[in-house]
Amino acid sequence: MNIHKINKLFKIIILILILLLFFSSNKELFTIGSQHARLNNIYGEPLERCRTGTDNGSWDPDGYCSEMGGGVHQICFEVTTERKDFSTITGQTDWSKERIGNNHCMCLGAYALYKAKPENHGDNNELICESIPEQSLTSKYINNWNTWNGNEIPEQIQKGVNSLVKQCFDRADNDEQRNYLRNKYDILRNEYDIEWNSELENR
Repeated sequence: MNIHKINKLFKIIILILILLLFFSSNKELFTIGSQHARLNNIYGEPLERCRTGTDNGSWDPDGYCSEMGGGVHQICFEVTTERKDFSTITGQTDWSKERIGNNHCMCLGAYALYKAKPENHGDNNELICESIPEQSLTSKYINNWNTWNGNEIPEQIQKGVNSLVKQCFDRADNDEQRNYLRNKYDILRNEYDIEWNSELENR
């Protein structure tokens, strides 16, 4: 092997080492929980953490409600003494009693069922809106609002989505947030093949 080929091989090895060093120092870009960095919330702003406390709350490793598969845990919900029965009301065990004083990323379907029950559970102040990804209000996930372990009830989708939109519209800080949320809501309603009146009419 002549000196020219050796020099060329040496340069290739150095380049590979530099690339490996660069990517290893930036490995957070490839972690499971890093997808939240590319997500916006329902106000069109960067998604905020839902995590509180030290116990798991169905969030990603960095504390965001960013799940896009499985149960689609996207609803950041504040569990209080008054809301401690969330899990049993939605046909689960009583695990939510252990979450009092903390947030939890709830499934779309479980939250919709909770709001669609005749008892009208919740106090319409249970959501952490800045921590709910905008994907929750897209047609791709609309059927997740209507699916919850065989416990579904009629009009669950509309009641769940309407509750989220009305609650977060009222809690928005400015018109820009309200307009973004209204637009997402209107697009979703128009894409879904049912009669669906807006909760934001004349607002």
